[in-house]
Amino acid sequence: MKLTKAIIGSVAILAFSALTISVQADDEIYSPAKLEDVRLLFLDWANGRDAKKEDLEKVAELWALGATKPAATELLELVVQSFAIVDPDTQILLSKCQRSVASRIPPEANVLERDLDDAFFNSNLGLYFGRHLSQRRFYDEALYVLEEIDAANVVDPASYHFFRGVCEHHLLMKTEGLASINKLLSNTESVPVRYSTVAKLMQYDLKALKEESLDEVARKMRDVERRLGLGRSGQKVQKIEDEIIATLDDIIEKMEQQQGGGGGGGQGGAQGSKGNQPQNAAQDSVIKGSTAPGNVADKKIGSKDGWGSLPPKDAAKAKNLINRKFPTHYRQAIEQYFKKLAKKRRAAGR
Repeated sequence: MKLTKAIIGSVAILAFSALTISVQADDEIYSPAKLEDVRLLFLDWANGRDAKKEDLEKVAELWALGATKPAATELLELVVQSFAIVDPDTQILLSKCQRSVASRIPPEANVLERDLDDAFFNSNLGLYFGRHLSQRRFYDEALYVLEEIDAANVVDPASYHFFRGVCEHHLLMKTEGLASINKLLSNTESVPVRYSTVAKLMQYDLKALKEESLDEVARKMRDVERRLGLGRSGQKVQKIEDEIIATLDDIIEKMEQQQGGGGGGGQGGAQGSKGNQPQNAAQDSVIKGSTAPGNVADKKIGSKDGWGSLPPKDAAKAKNLINRKFPTHYRQAIEQYFKKLAKKRRAAGR
């Protein structure tokens, strides 16, 4: 018996409600969607777009799984591939995401702005796109996309919480990262072992992270190198560079004071607050439309002697203290970071 559009729509509403019921309870448990519920939701979406008969036949072949029950990650792939069969804009986005050669600029995703009220489509395609961006190390852009999604609307909540946690971990967003990881480990059912294993490591890592510490400095240096590797040299990068210099300056100054040497370590200590600003994490790029980062004139950080804004006398003092007091891996990381930064600045003529 063939279901009419009205019947499919009514059943789909119930199916969509089933996706959200599990997260409305007091304990907020996130469960992966059921195959039949997702199938009905897709058919309702396809009928709303007046899908062609031949396209629906292709989708039917894709969903001919027999007795196989796909995992939530596989179900997400199935849904997005079905979107692409019916919707040309989705197919274009998927083709860009599936290119073997990585690009420095993330693909445009205007399709996610086409119908903001379409929660089923936007949430699941958005999760697919956010996951792709995270895997390509576009953490700011990925987080920008994922933050727009309600986890209650996705077929694979474990992937949502995991990749959001990955982005927040890499961006040193301690509070937010621990919250996402906790939802994954404590409030999500059927979490893949690979997700839970990595999540526990990230959780331990974030709990141990202290502000204005050498550990934080080393992580920020790696983040700057990642951004420069992606061709980013805008205000966000400049801000992080300033924070690194300022934190190192403060650490050196405190060490001098402990030794009774007095005096400041340079100019960085006078620069405002040094905390990372996660709420502005995506300011380097605008994801759904134009994705190119805004480039501005950079300060000549690290362009003289490889020690940022520290004057020569203070730089020598810093090197001496670092050689005597800091662990070997921190000494090497700091030296290599400023050497790389100075080299890239010289190559860019700044």
